[in-house]
Amino acid sequence: MELFIGGIQEASTVDYPREFVSVIFFCQCPFRCPYCQNGSLVLAEDCITERVEEILKKLKKGQKFITGVCITGGEPTFQFDGLIELLKGTHRMGLLNKLDTNGFYPDRVERLINLKLLNYIALDIKGPFVPEVYGKMIGRPNLGDEAVRNTLSTLKILKKSSIPFETRTTIVPGFNDSEQSIEQTVKNLKEFTEGPYILQQFRAMKGTLDKGFSKLPITPYDRLTELAKIAKNYISDVRIRTIEAGEEKI
Repeated sequence: MELFIGGIQEASTVDYPREFVSVIFFCQCPFRCPYCQNGSLVLAEDCITERVEEILKKLKKGQKFITGVCITGGEPTFQFDGLIELLKGTHRMGLLNKLDTNGFYPDRVERLINLKLLNYIALDIKGPFVPEVYGKMIGRPNLGDEAVRNTLSTLKILKKSSIPFETRTTIVPGFNDSEQSIEQTVKNLKEFTEGPYILQQFRAMKGTLDKGFSKLPITPYDRLTELAKIAKNYISDVRIRTIEAGEEKI
């Protein structure tokens, strides 16, 4: 089985809470978020085809230094059969498996949970669950209604499961950084989220899918803090992630 990947980061301390992991970057995604910083993965530029067994061999070489893997993208569940094979292999190695997902394929997430192949999930929430707004956020106006419906289904699956998970929103200046936007988002989320809700700092250092967004500044630390305090009115565990201070609980 082959996978289309953008590469492997041998070691990371920030991609899985309290774990030291390798990160595998999957190519391709059904979304075209204009502020996406992994545009080359989304558009499958500079990606390579690699057999799952070769990826597992590379992980095995560094296994004594890591406790798990983070599968990110792009959207990992886009390449579902290969993802299953990879996760089965890392699970057999005794590694913890974390999945980063946009929630567009709830049935696939549910199957991975039922197969007991995941130990942690990070679910991206783009903004308020309003189809026309969500469609704009993902750069696919025609998918707004389906994206909202599928993301809500994924949230219901996660809440029903016993797997730990976080929800997170990247805060983009002038795009989804208003008080109204964050309040509407957390009102949508509050009945589903038991784990942390994280506001992430937007950074365009490596460019963005829509080149116009690459000119935007980094989300100010103070602005993230202000928005996190609004979110705190609805969700008990709210955090921010920034270059300046890493992850902080508000």
